[in-house]
Amino acid sequence: MSFHTVCAAGGICSAEDVAQYQALGVSAVQVGSAFLLCEEATTSALHREVLKTAKPDSTELTTLFSGRPARGIRNRVMQELGAMPEQAPPFPYASIAMTALRAKAETKGDSGFSPLWCGERFVVREGVNAQQITELLMQGWQS
Repeated sequence: MSFHTVCAAGGICSAEDVAQYQALGVSAVQVGSAFLLCEEATTSALHREVLKTAKPDSTELTTLFSGRPARGIRNRVMQELGAMPEQAPPFPYASIAMTALRAKAETKGDSGFSPLWCGERFVVREGVNAQQITELLMQGWQS
């Protein structure tokens, strides 16, 4: 007899999502973006500002910041170069290539060259800590 462990990841932002995955038989869920605004997160002030005002359809996969596909909020560099350009340097060189532009822009309060990582179904939760978010999501597991 063999056992398989399945961990669901991506788009999990509510207790209902957790309950749905549990009903499908997963062993665990992995949550990421839900914690971006929690008190313990080291998310930069610029990133936090964008997260609070981002529209639901504002994320896109991009290779510009790391050289590998990752989902982030569309910003100036993604709009001007395209989110997945063929000429983007491969991992790990993309982040090196973007560092100077990012640093200069951020000193001016501009997030147009910063990786603004965020999942598609991000929910703004301000003034809460990681424990509170975990407890909220776990209500779905325990239902």
